[in-house]
Amino acid sequence: MRKVMVASMLTALLMIVTACGGSSSADGGEVFEYGAQKNTDPKIMGQIVKLLIEDQTDHEVNITEDIPASPQVMSAIDKEDFDFATLYSGEVYNNHFDEDQVEYSTDPQKTLEQAQNLFGEKYDMKWYDSIGFSNQYSIAIKQAFADEHGIQTMSDLGQVADQVTIGTDNSWIERDNDGYEGYKEVYGYEFADARGMDVALMYAAIASDDVDAVTAYTVDPQIIEYDLTILEDDQNFFPPYDASLVARNAVLDEYPDVGEVLDSIVGSISTEEMTELIRLVDMEEQSTEDVAREFLEEKGMLE
Repeated sequence: MRKVMVASMLTALLMIVTACGGSSSADGGEVFEYGAQKNTDPKIMGQIVKLLIEDQTDHEVNITEDIPASPQVMSAIDKEDFDFATLYSGEVYNNHFDEDQVEYSTDPQKTLEQAQNLFGEKYDMKWYDSIGFSNQYSIAIKQAFADEHGIQTMSDLGQVADQVTIGTDNSWIERDNDGYEGYKEVYGYEFADARGMDVALMYAAIASDDVDAVTAYTVDPQIIEYDLTILEDDQNFFPPYDASLVARNAVLDEYPDVGEVLDSIVGSISTEEMTELIRLVDMEEQSTEDVAREFLEEKGMLE
């Protein structure tokens, strides 16, 4: 009986020691937490942050994926459950602040500065300058259709809009500021038909020529897969959603080497590059870690 009690006590002690040891890395640094939403791009960014920090410092990064939405990520940062994340500038217009605090704008720099100032103060975090890519609404058509009609901009599309059927997710038809009603008002035309549908069906529809245009997100890999072209938003209708890393100020103050790593990521990934990375993950079923590692090695960012 005594041997059983001793064994049980040793087991319990080992569990306590193991649990307490989770806050230090193998090299004696800290273990930081990165939170990623359900989309593929913040998951890829999590791997990029992890690879670079673990390569260039003594720290480690743990990634938690599939957080439902950005507000949940911000709340977790506020509670110190997460230290880093990837967020998008246009989020500043999504009812986080009173109307008199935010001035709606489609200017990328103005939107970014508002996000940096307002979210930075609210959650005591640093909102970095853009990583370089944007994940926002856009209008996409097949490259062959664009070439045939000489279409490069959304204004150009108005020349044939009465012949165009657009496929879109249902929410765009119903959205207020950046939805279809606002689009018609700004661009001065409407499509022959606007069909709300599931996103996967939307891309299948343009691939089979059932629709002529789709509302795409600028990093959707189907843009590459189906040889689509993103039209220039020449009237600056869609609000910008430029991606930025965010980090708790307390972490950056105590560990400046981490801040140096995050600084190095600013401006390093274009929208076209992120689209290709997402394609490799979503369509070729490569792991986010492998895709991130190969990208960083090609860029010469990973030692």
